[in-house]
Order: sequence, then C-alpha cells, then structure tokens
Amino acid sequence: MVKEALILALLLAGCATALAPVDNPRAVWCDHNQPRRDAVAETPRWVLDEINAQNAKGVEWCGWKP
Repeated sequence: MVKEALILALLLAGCATALAPVDNPRAVWCDHNQPRRDAVAETPRWVLDEINAQNAKGVEWCGWKP
C-alpha cells in the first residue's frame, strides 16, 4: 500500500508544471481586464460589489478613470 502511494505521489509530482515568473503581474491583469459598465437597475447587490471591486482595482493598478 505504501509502495503504491509513493508511486502515485511521484507520478503526480512529475505532472506539475512550473509557471514562468511574471515581471509585473499587475500589467498582465490590466492587459486582460477592462472597466465593467454592465450594471442595470435589476443587478443584484453581490454583482454590483464585484463590478465595483474590479473597477476600483483598475483605477488603482491600471490608471482607469472612474
């Protein structure tokens, strides 16, 4: 049983890929996101919170204008 677990652990460890380090993760986030302007009167509060959080991050990290 221990032998099989060790073999399985070694196989799983061999499948792991190392991600290349990113020089500026904020720039990557800015490149892949844009301001959200999709709120309507019926938008639930939790979605508004997500929209506001993304837009606030964009203002801070990317220089988006409110």
